[in-house]
Amino acid sequence: MSRYLVALVLAGLTFATQAQPINERWLGRWEADATTFIVTGQNVIFQDKVCRWVGKAPAGNFSGCVAFYGGALNKQNLLERFKVAENNVGILSSEPKRIAEEKKWLQQLKRQLDDISPDNFRYVATQDADYQGSGDCGSVFIMDKAVAIRIAQCDAIGAELAIMPMQKVPAPAAVTQLNGRWFSTQWKYGYELKNGVGTATASNSAKFKVGDEIIYLKPVSNNSFEGEQVFQDGKFHQIKVSLLPDGRLQFRGEKNISWTMSRQ
Repeated sequence: MSRYLVALVLAGLTFATQAQPINERWLGRWEADATTFIVTGQNVIFQDKVCRWVGKAPAGNFSGCVAFYGGALNKQNLLERFKVAENNVGILSSEPKRIAEEKKWLQQLKRQLDDISPDNFRYVATQDADYQGSGDCGSVFIMDKAVAIRIAQCDAIGAELAIMPMQKVPAPAAVTQLNGRWFSTQWKYGYELKNGVGTATASNSAKFKVGDEIIYLKPVSNNSFEGEQVFQDGKFHQIKVSLLPDGRLQFRGEKNISWTMSRQ
């Protein structure tokens, strides 16, 4: 499945959107199996990609990854896609074992569909300027009965539809241990980390200001992390981070750039 969310084409989907803040019901950290979906007032983070919230789908050229309300989706749309998946059983393989597995998966999918309310949902999607048209798979998210649900779809032959209800969970202890204010004396910028997301407290660039969310970290182990951070160009870049024995954070960015952050 494509690493980045794209506008997902579903039968009966409408694309009228409004530029508005994301509903507070979405805010928080959501998980299902190995999938993590984080929503703040400024960004949507999915598959370790930070996408800034812009309210509606971009109409022209844009940069980076953006998140928005993509339109309307209802249960009937999903049932129509289910029918497509049902009709595609056996297309990719006529092996009896494979067909039995596909039918078992369809039974589970139908139970998940039965649990979805017969309402119209405004779905949340993301789009990455660097990965447009990079695959035929994507995901969107709906909110049903206060539960975020990931809808994943591949539009190739034998396409699969997946419905994944998510649970709101606290951030892992490995990342909450970093909560607090951090500052770089070398680069003259700082932020306050909370549950893996950092809000700027000091800026060294005209491309971001105090109050902007500029860093996202996920734990790899208890003392090592990966994520993205806004650099002086105003764009998110991949980073690797280690918690040193003296309590500082050691950062490594692109082209082996290295720096440290200290607690304030």
